[in-house]
Amino acid sequence: MNRLFLKDKFNNNFDYSYFIFLLGVFLLPSAFIFGSLLILIASVFSYLKIKNKIFEDKWNKYFLIGGILILLSCIVQFFYYKNLITSNYDVSLTILGVANWLPFLWLFCSTKQYLDNSHKRRLFALSLISGSFPILLTGLGQVFFNWYGPFKTFFDLIIWYQRPMDSVTGLTGLFNNANYAGAWLNIIWPFSLAFLIDKKERFFNKFSIYIFIFLISFSILLTNSRSAWLSFFISIFLIIGIKSLKTMWNILFSISIILGLYFVPFLGSGIQNLIGKINPELILLKFTDFKYFRFTIWKESIESILRNPIFGTGAGSFPDIFLSETGFYRNHTHNLAFELMVSYGMPPAIFIFIPIFLLIYFSSKKVLFKNKNIVEPIIDQAWVSALIALIFSQMVDVQYFDGRISIILWLLLVGAKSIIDEKKSLNSA
Repeated sequence: MNRLFLKDKFNNNFDYSYFIFLLGVFLLPSAFIFGSLLILIASVFSYLKIKNKIFEDKWNKYFLIGGILILLSCIVQFFYYKNLITSNYDVSLTILGVANWLPFLWLFCSTKQYLDNSHKRRLFALSLISGSFPILLTGLGQVFFNWYGPFKTFFDLIIWYQRPMDSVTGLTGLFNNANYAGAWLNIIWPFSLAFLIDKKERFFNKFSIYIFIFLISFSILLTNSRSAWLSFFISIFLIIGIKSLKTMWNILFSISIILGLYFVPFLGSGIQNLIGKINPELILLKFTDFKYFRFTIWKESIESILRNPIFGTGAGSFPDIFLSETGFYRNHTHNLAFELMVSYGMPPAIFIFIPIFLLIYFSSKKVLFKNKNIVEPIIDQAWVSALIALIFSQMVDVQYFDGRISIILWLLLVGAKSIIDEKKSLNSA
């Protein structure tokens, strides 16, 4: 295993930058400061090697144009849009909001060499899954053993704090919100399933993966997040295909048994109390109570976009807009594309999100919806499945503003682009 991490499959020379990149991915879930810093350092090393080729890639051009348009909107808003929405809006937020986009556009343009073949993408997945173990450990400890912290180490540079549990809050682990935890678990879930399906794995490894997959699935259930649950089923269907309908039926049947044991506790109160940690009543409520604000939020988002379609109204302006229009507070648009349009206008969103959707479409076509006679690496199928599940969750909620999730989203897009390029080169050979 060490040999695989330290040497490129096609080059026996020790690649320090590649090792730094994988270490950054490993540390990202539990030590964000160190993980993101290492990934940034690796991206700089990579950029120095490919800086003369950056503008040769059409995808890089689209995203760079989008970044320039974000900066232009930011300048216009800062100098001419003061108090456009309400007197409470702090226009400096629009400058801070740039940090949610430009560094990640850079990441996309500079890190392709670390994910340009299925072998490297497999090592990325191994690093990500291994580094995510603290998410599972702390999340399950939070639910069953009341682990709240804060837990501090490394001169307080690493602090793990978890929300106290109540009747509504689900498992959050090391994240600030259960939806964020659910999004992360659905990133690593397809990769774990891929390693289970992979025939190369030995029996002992498969047994360990079985346990890991169970813990991930159980933790997703404990998040009480509808977007996490839906993303979970989407991933199963994308990787396994039509055969997944049987798997989904078994999962739903198991959930029904759990609900039955809770509401009809013929096995005793001990089992009922244990199942109560899952909060079956809240699960039922999630699927029966649809008096929800989301469509109202999207409606107000679209109206705000249409009022200021070119330059937007500034990052972080939507809560003030929604409050002034409805009398209620919501901290974002619950749709990442709408969020960018409200913040910086439609032009940058067009140059960023159309390429994103095209990357998903073309990579899906290459590895998911392909000729049945062509066998693709299972890790690539998991890669695209994780990307689709994550993008889906960003269309109904926004977890993007957690730095860990945004970094992984853009690295998954890098991998999707590499899959497309790799298949093109094989077809042209």
